[in-house]
This record gives sequence, structure tokens and C-alpha cells, in this order.
Amino acid sequence: MRTAIGLMTGTSIDGIDAAAVRIDGHGLQCRAAVTHHEHASLGDLSITLRALASGERMTASEIAFASLALGQVHADLATRVAAQSGTPDLVAAHGQTVFHAPPRSWQLLNPAPIAGALRCPVVYDLRAADLAAGGQGAPITPLADFIFFRDDAQSRAVVNLGGFCNVTLLPAREGRDDAAWLAAVRGADVCACNHVLDAAARRSLGKPFDDSGAAALRGAASDPAVRELTAALEAQTRAGRSLGSGDESLAWVERHADRLSPAELLASAAKAVGETIARALTPFAPALVLAAGGGAHNRALVGHIARAVGAHVSPTEDYGVPIGAREAAAMAVLGALCADGVPITLPAVTGVPSPAPLSGAWINATPNLRRT
Repeated sequence: MRTAIGLMTGTSIDGIDAAAVRIDGHGLQCRAAVTHHEHASLGDLSITLRALASGERMTASEIAFASLALGQVHADLATRVAAQSGTPDLVAAHGQTVFHAPPRSWQLLNPAPIAGALRCPVVYDLRAADLAAGGQGAPITPLADFIFFRDDAQSRAVVNLGGFCNVTLLPAREGRDDAAWLAAVRGADVCACNHVLDAAARRSLGKPFDDSGAAALRGAASDPAVRELTAALEAQTRAGRSLGSGDESLAWVERHADRLSPAELLASAAKAVGETIARALTPFAPALVLAAGGGAHNRALVGHIARAVGAHVSPTEDYGVPIGAREAAAMAVLGALCADGVPITLPAVTGVPSPAPLSGAWINATPNLRRT
């Protein structure tokens, strides 16, 4: 049994999540369970990171400062989690995506403070090997979703409602052996999600987000506004590429914020985003949709997805992974798989030529990770 701590900052750049995961077994036969998770604000650092992700000019000194400061925030949060879950065997840190246009991508992070504080191996830069081998480097969570949520008898879709939406499609086993079952897993980035919803809330409500989708539920969606936003979102889906910084064109919010009421604007955004995500799921016809990420709290958004897909939508926490911990928990599992010498990306998902490469850069690593 091992304990891994996963650390994740999303494209919304509004905070950092950490999850301690107990991992029984090794490789693809392992089982994983979240034992503790916490969230922390990025504070004023988020301003610098957003500026960098938006392509603003910055000096090398400013970037180096942000990278080190981000590493310290990671270290502080991981230390708090370790105080509750015990000393980890390894830490896996995603870093902040400040640029993503395959084959170029940048997950900003100085991992040294994490290794110094936790005194254990730290794996980071998890996308680079896939990108270098010709893949999109994303999504990288489907293999972790397979570990957490696979079910012999039921097809499931895992939907991450973060700054961008990505989905993992987990088929039922249907008589497949383990290799064939894993090969049938699919995943894709779909479209901007909370980037649009939160921008609409900031512009119209003066709040960072529409709490529980309350304003959207009060409003009536504007059909012309929904059609316009849907066209932009579906263009992202059709592009068939991984999404990251630079895709959050929010001109739609500015065009409609002054002519629609706040409730109408938010209702229109939730409808367009929710139905676009649903159309990406419909061909798979999942028996169950598992929702995670901040958008899973938005009842208007989740309602649109459920109605359009025609399947029940449950939060991932009903299946052992808290909504806010899903991506951090996935990093923990992926880190353990990296330590076990298992490629963490899937050719059918990222487009990397088979066989997928081993991923991850290590700091303070040892030849044999401590196992109990």
C-alpha cells in the first residue's frame, strides 16, 4: 500500500487542490481511494498567472518569481494534507498551464519546494513526453478515471466541469480482457465551460461565479445568444485538439452583457455550455454520467446536461471521489503509475503513436520508491 498526494491547479487559475490517495497494488491492477483533500487560494499569485496565461509580456525575473511562489504554495498545501494523511510515498504535481498549443505546452512550476518540504520523490511535467512523441498531451486523466470509476456492467461518462470541459468515456467490460477494455476507453476535451460561466458572473453579477447556478435558474435563455455561443463552443469540439490557455475568447459575454439581464445572460451561457457537452456524450449513450469540477455545483448547467443526454447525472463524490478532488486525485494515481513504469497517456485519447511513452520528470527521486 502506498500514499500519493496529487496537486492540481486548473485553467480557471482560481486555486489549488490537493488529494491524498491510498493506492493498493501496482500498475493497472491497482485500486485507489481518496483519504483526504484540501483546497487553497492562490491569492495575488493568480493575477500574475492569469497575465502570463493571457500572453502578457513579463520579464524572466517575474516568471521565475511566479514559478517559485507557485512551488511554495504547492508545498504548503501538500504539507497540510500530509499532516492528516501521513507522510506520502510520492507527490505528483501538474503545474499551472500557462500555454498549450501542441506540440508546445508549458505547465509552470518549480517543484523544488515540494520535494524539500515533503522529503519524498516528486513527479511533475506529466504531459511533456506525450507531446514530444506526437500526442496532444491531453486529456491525461482518462487512465486515472478508469482506475477510479470503471464498472464491469455499466457504461459511464466522467465529465469534468472545470475552466474547460473534458470527458472520459468508460465502456462496460462486455467480455473484454483487461487490455481490450482499457483500449476501448476514450476521452476528449469538449469546450470552454467555467471560463464562460464565471466570466458572465463577473461581468453581470460582480461575483466570481454564479453560486449553485441560482441566477441562471431564475432567467430565461435568449435563443439568439445561445445559438451564437453554441457555434463558438462546437467549433472547439470539432477542432479535435486539446484545449488550454488561449481558448477562452469571451467576446460573447461582452456582446450580450449589456442587452441581457444578468439572469438571462447566465441562463443563456448555462444552456449553451450544457447542451454542447451533452452532444459530445450522446453518441456514447452512457448509462451514468459522473460530474466533477466546480461546474458540478451549478444546478442549471447539470440540468441541461442531464436532460439533453437522457441519463442520470451524479457527482463523483457519490462514488468515492469528492467533486473538488477529482483532478488532484487523478494526478496522484498518475504519479503512482509513472513510478510503476506504466505509460499514463492513451493513444486513442491523445493521438500519440503507440506505444505511449513513459511520462514525468522527477526530483528527489530514488531508484526504488518506498513501498509498504
